[in-house]
Amino acid sequence: MLELKDYSVNPILEGINIKFDIGRTYIVMGANGVGKSTLLHSIMGRPDLEVNGTLEFNGKDISELEVEERAKAGMFVGFQSPTSIPALSNFQFLKQALDTKGKDIKATLDKFKSLTNELNLPEGWDKRNLNTDASGGEKKKNELIQMQMLNTTLAMLDEPDSGLDVDAINTLVKRLTNYIESDDNRCLIIISHYQQLIEKLNPQTVTIFRRDGSATQTDDISITQTILESGFDAV
Repeated sequence: MLELKDYSVNPILEGINIKFDIGRTYIVMGANGVGKSTLLHSIMGRPDLEVNGTLEFNGKDISELEVEERAKAGMFVGFQSPTSIPALSNFQFLKQALDTKGKDIKATLDKFKSLTNELNLPEGWDKRNLNTDASGGEKKKNELIQMQMLNTTLAMLDEPDSGLDVDAINTLVKRLTNYIESDDNRCLIIISHYQQLIEKLNPQTVTIFRRDGSATQTDDISITQTILESGFDAV
């Protein structure tokens, strides 16, 4: 699915060699400032980042692809703090992203409204400006809708549990579990240090970013508990 070879993002990450395979859920952990969010942004093609090395998605080098080209290929990133766009409604954003036109608009809107109802978002959410005057939890739910409607195959979420209450956490787990189990060709990468979310998601692999700019992966999920109890220097 996704492979990074001698991958660097100056000046934070250096010589990363890791893989993310289809059909698996990955938890990403690391101390503040080690480059976790930067990694996701660079994979998505953020233009102001200086990137070196090889980035392959489904066997093809995508290092030269623009953000929109990576999105069309099936990649999605959910932000730690989603940006507010006052002049663009929640539904307009998706309609443009999906390039929905003509008679397909009603079906797309019906699906959007159905998802907003399932996630208990306010009435008229389709007309509300994108992430404007929305709580942290509402913004995260909005990203879940985007992830589902855009039919992504690689979803990268930066602390999706941020701002969510207990009920919303359970909904998040249900949505993410369904996302990965309903299609064998998908991969889920989640930055999180919330043990309850990690345990409920039952990931297969933990990726740990270290202060020296390196990264390691392990299938020993118990390492997350060690980190949360004793810190990153304990592993």
